Amino acid sequence: MFEKITLLDNHHMILVSRRMVFAVIGGLLGLTFLLMLFFLHVDFDYLLGRKDLAMKVGQTTITLEELNQIQAISGVKAKKLDVAAFASEFFDTLLYAEGGRRLGLDRRPEFIRKVAVFDQAAARGDASETLSRAVFLIEELAAAARREVAEADYHPAELAEIKVNVPAPPQRLHLKTILIFTEEQAQQLLAEHEAGIAFADLNASWSRSLYRGVGGDIGWKSAGDFPAGVFDTLLEAPDEKIVRGFADEAGVHLFSVTARPKIDPAQHEKAERELQLRELRRRRLMKYIVDLRNSVDYWVNPVLQVRCQTVSRPGAADSSQ
Repeated sequence: MFEKITLLDNHHMILVSRRMVFAVIGGLLGLTFLLMLFFLHVDFDYLLGRKDLAMKVGQTTITLEELNQIQAISGVKAKKLDVAAFASEFFDTLLYAEGGRRLGLDRRPEFIRKVAVFDQAAARGDASETLSRAVFLIEELAAAARREVAEADYHPAELAEIKVNVPAPPQRLHLKTILIFTEEQAQQLLAEHEAGIAFADLNASWSRSLYRGVGGDIGWKSAGDFPAGVFDTLLEAPDEKIVRGFADEAGVHLFSVTARPKIDPAQHEKAERELQLRELRRRRLMKYIVDLRNSVDYWVNPVLQVRCQTVSRPGAADSSQ
């Protein structure tokens, strides 16, 4: 299959037959195919001891059994979630807790005092308090990290760049009413009003409303207090002018606008600033959690990965061994 020959200057060369070359190539291809089958079917999580592991985030490792126990002690809302949905929320909590460690929040005096107080209370409990203590520390550290990031000092220019729409306050009108039995009487009253007769005199002589005794005053009203379209008509009516509202089995209802809400510029500015701050905090937390996902080593059980919206990165998986 091969032959050794000697060339000039005692240089040697081995001649290999074409059949030998093809045999080596075929063997390498066969070995590659077998390796591919092995890697496709082998359960590395089982080989690496991660079969029962739910997730590992930074320094914290949680087994599937511990995840179920944590969900059981996390309140009514958590119990209503399926395991994968709860794991998704807890995964973010673990990321924030890891961020808190990076920020050194676990070494601050106020955090250390909280731990000491909790440990005193847990000392009177049973062995299950160990897991409760761990969850307490994780959640407190995660909450501290959220506050640290969201409430950090900001420059006024940051707020100026955030555009928000302050919801307009509910539209209201302060109204007076006159109730007339027929359309003909209503038209006659409106004609007298156009001639200059005051609302008080018309109310006293014409109205059959229960509000007649208080000058027809029905207070502040909004759109929901009237049939569709009536309030829009009242909004467009000039103040102190009597207009027809609607008719029903009681008669024809006439109204006069006596006052409208005054817009306070200071209150509007305050509401706008609060919305801007809320949006700034939301953006900071979104950016921070994305940064943590890109920088913290983590591994999540494949069963939970879809709900946690994670993809185990090569370095992250290796670090959990």
